[in-house]
Amino acid sequence: MFASLRTRLIVVYSLIIILTVAVVDFLILDSYFKSRLEERKITYFTYGSMISNAVLADMSDILYISNTLEQYTRSTSARFLLIGSNTEVISDSKHRYDGRMITNQQIRDALQGRESWAIYNTSGRIMQLAVPVMSGTKENLSIHGAVLISANIEDLYSSYRVLRLKVILISALAGISGVLVSMFAGYRLSSPLNKLIRFSRRLSRGHLGETIRIKRKDEIGQLAETINFLSTDLHRLETNRRRFIGDVSHELKTPLASIKALVESLLLRDECPSDHREFLGDVIGEVDRLSSIITRLLTFTRLEEEMLRSKPQEFLKIVEETVRVMKPLAQSHRVVIENRITEDMIIECDKDLVQEMLVNLIDNSIKYRDKNKDISLITLSASVANDKLLFRIQDNGIGIPEDDLPNIFEGFYRSERSRSKEVEGYGIGLAIVKRIIELHRWDINAESTRGSGTAITITIPL
Repeated sequence: MFASLRTRLIVVYSLIIILTVAVVDFLILDSYFKSRLEERKITYFTYGSMISNAVLADMSDILYISNTLEQYTRSTSARFLLIGSNTEVISDSKHRYDGRMITNQQIRDALQGRESWAIYNTSGRIMQLAVPVMSGTKENLSIHGAVLISANIEDLYSSYRVLRLKVILISALAGISGVLVSMFAGYRLSSPLNKLIRFSRRLSRGHLGETIRIKRKDEIGQLAETINFLSTDLHRLETNRRRFIGDVSHELKTPLASIKALVESLLLRDECPSDHREFLGDVIGEVDRLSSIITRLLTFTRLEEEMLRSKPQEFLKIVEETVRVMKPLAQSHRVVIENRITEDMIIECDKDLVQEMLVNLIDNSIKYRDKNKDISLITLSASVANDKLLFRIQDNGIGIPEDDLPNIFEGFYRSERSRSKEVEGYGIGLAIVKRIIELHRWDINAESTRGSGTAITITIPL
């Protein structure tokens, strides 16, 4: 799911932004609400202390006390009660509990000389605070009663909810903006990396000498510059290698032709002994083998420089012409070539190169036939799927070991090395096939099972 670097960057950046915004929102809202609550609490404690000091002079003057409590109620909308030391309500600003005995934790704390407060949630949130009415010094303290304050603070919670909703909406917009920015940043970072990956794949397919343009001064730009230097150097080395192989191959052809001509002239002499004729015949055979190797080397080198001459071609016709050419060779080795392609399809290709590719594939299947079988079979078939032609050549030969499959298209690589004397070949044929496939920008895949044969599938876009 998170295989690509771009996806990981977007996820990580988005999580950082979302978590940061969420934590900051929580801390800010929590701090704001607590500070507002603390302000309200201090305000009511101040009112309670003022009432306590006002009634302390004469707690028997009920009219004064009642007027004072009513005055504070009108100015603050809170409810004030004066409680005696015996928990009897001396005066209630709303005149509902006058003369009644009431007690709660706040009143008990206040009658012990401690200020106390709590929040209750009934029909709405109510803050209750109690302030002791006391006189004397700390060593000789007299508690005469308590001032109980009951205030509705639902407005505080309502404003908190409104603010929280606004903060969440703003944070959501900021989070979405952050995610979009992280997507853009992830694209900006991963885009040149994806270009480098695609360019590296082209280098691995042999497109040396090409360069990639990434105008950055960071580590990615330095990496691109390094890969460009590598591509240039590899192209130079590859060019020198091709030139060397071509030059050596051309130089070898002349002496080999001379050697063959000299040997043949010796064989024409009547006085040549029979055993010498046998040896000279072997020399000619080896000369022919060297000439074949050199010819394939020159073909391989030529393909490195080859430019395609593509045009629409009838694929069935190409296959039929190739099968007709290869049938005599196949019959001489007791191999049957069966062409199961019936529907003709038009493909864009270089006909000569495609025929050379098919010749090499069929020749390879003939060489690696199972000699223990009376008749070996090579089957050619084709199907169309997703606007692509799938051409398949399958044999029932000796097969290829699983460990060798990834390397069979490399130059001079031969599977079944221990049987190299039984199977003729130079390890160049499939390398030529691979190069022709690359020139056409097609795909090739090999499947094989030891003792059951090999299947080569070529994918051709239509």
